[in-house]
Amino acid sequence: MTSRGIGDVRRVLGQPKSWIDQTFAKPAPPLPDVRGDALLGFVCDRVRQWESQVENEAAEYHDRPLGPAMVRYALDIRRLCTALRLVLAQYGEMRDADPGASRVIRRTVQELSTAWRNHPDWRDEWVS
Repeated sequence: MTSRGIGDVRRVLGQPKSWIDQTFAKPAPPLPDVRGDALLGFVCDRVRQWESQVENEAAEYHDRPLGPAMVRYALDIRRLCTALRLVLAQYGEMRDADPGASRVIRRTVQELSTAWRNHPDWRDEWVS
């Protein structure tokens, strides 16, 4: 048997592979299937983009001056993204189970979309 080195042993034993894996949990809950819903797709894409952006920035700056502050900022944004994911997942479940009841939470998703009102893909019709 050939030794793979200590790094491989750690991975086999379940330790994270990188600083990112150690600092940021995998985003959860899963985002719902968009199924042609442009508003839902837009907000889900923005949440994913926000999660990866703060992760990348934290990784870039974590070992520089003010790096710990940047990591705290990134963790705060990731917690906000988790809250957004909860709302989006609930909307996806309600949309499938009871389309009539999902109108209330869809309104919440519409209002959340205004956070990205300056994005070129955002549509005025989503909030009217």
